[in-house]
Parts: sequence; C-alpha cells; structure tokens
Amino acid sequence: MELEGKRSHVIDTLFVICLLFLFIICAVTVIIIGAGVYKKNVEAMSGNYSHRISCAYISEKIRQSDEKGRVFVDNIFGQNTLVMQDETDGVLYNTYIYNHDGYLMELYARSDLSEIYPQAGQKILKISSFDIKEIDDAFFRVLVTLDDGTVEDFLITRRSTDT
Repeated sequence: MELEGKRSHVIDTLFVICLLFLFIICAVTVIIIGAGVYKKNVEAMSGNYSHRISCAYISEKIRQSDEKGRVFVDNIFGQNTLVMQDETDGVLYNTYIYNHDGYLMELYARSDLSEIYPQAGQKILKISSFDIKEIDDAFFRVLVTLDDGTVEDFLITRRSTDT
C-alpha cells in the first residue's frame, strides 16, 4: 500500500506542465495587448502635441513681443516670415519665425546684419508648410500644415493696436 501513495503518474506531470504553459501564454498575451495600447497612446499624444504646439508657440511669441510696430510680416528667405523686434541695450534685434527644410524655425539676430542664413535658426517643429499674413492692424492669419498633412488655420489678435 505504501508504494501506491508515492507513485507519480505521467498525467500529474503533464497537467502541471500544461498549467505552466497556459500561464506563460496568458502572460505573453497580456504583454502584447499592453504594448499595443501603449503604442496607440504614444501616437495620439504625439499628434496632439504637434497640433497644440504649432498654435501655442506662434501665438505666445506674438503676444510676448506685442508692442506697436514691433511685430510684423516681411518677405525674407523668399517667403512670408514673422518678424518680432526687441531692443536690448540700445541694439535692435529681430526674431524671425519661418519655414525651412520642413521645420518651423526661429532665428534671433541683430537687425543691422546685412545677410542672415535660414539654416542658422533653431528647429521648433517638423511641418510641411508655414504661411502668415497680416489681415489688418489687429490680426495675423497663420496657416501651418503639419507633417501628417493636418492644416492648422488660426487668427491671432494683436493687442497693441490701440496704443
């Protein structure tokens, strides 16, 4: 009788191995599903970032420099470029926002420089196109085509028109 209690059946071993494999399959499935959800969230957040940053960045730059006559649009680098002037220690500086090689760029330079290079600016955001127009003394119309083809078209109010 003692021999029967200590005997191990093949079925018992197979059952434990099958249970282990079932656990492994479930764990891998949960990991794969989690990775898919994470990837979708990252893509959505990246797209949302591009949409928000293009509008917010340009709006904030205009509001930051908003003094009568200090923010205007000029044709530089063969395109409409947002120009914001700032005077520091009696020297006039310009901040240019423009499109170059598929990026929204910002360049800060002295206004008396005879030649400036578009590639010298800092890359802000990957875009397809950028256009800005002064509608009148109070409004700028900005049209940004993002890298994914989404078009952001918005108006920015200049607050310094009444001074």
